[in-house]
Amino acid sequence: MKRKPTLQDTMEANAKAMRGLCALGGKQMPPELEAPDRKPVKPRAAPKPSDIPLEHDEQRAFVKWFRTQYPTVLIFAVPNAAMRDYKLAAYLRSEGMFAGIPDLHIPEWRTVIEMKRQKGSTVSAEQYWCEKYYKRIGWDHFFCYGFDDAKQKILGIVSNQ
Repeated sequence: MKRKPTLQDTMEANAKAMRGLCALGGKQMPPELEAPDRKPVKPRAAPKPSDIPLEHDEQRAFVKWFRTQYPTVLIFAVPNAAMRDYKLAAYLRSEGMFAGIPDLHIPEWRTVIEMKRQKGSTVSAEQYWCEKYYKRIGWDHFFCYGFDDAKQKILGIVSNQ
């Protein structure tokens, strides 16, 4: 696969073409039309792996732990955050998909969990609206920042029952 030419490549190609035209016309090419010297390209460093686990990994670990600890209690995910095209998004909205719905539901305990990364996550206006809604109807709603936070909040619910 060919790489896209850089500005420097284009300037060098133009200067080469101009030199050829000048040579055909028997004239010297003006120095201001010469391409500037190519600057050495500094190789990019490989991206450093983040020490902060992804939300997906934290949620997956939490669901595995929860199902091991409470095998008779249903926990399920609502995959609202997947990347999709406009047509599919419109189709899903027409079926009832709603922005801000928490990631995990535990209906038996009337509990929902919105998983977040340990650092760098933000809560959207729709997620705050859903938090208020769930609390208004008597459910527990938690924003959990990683596996350990989610585990502690669930253990807090269990100890209060």
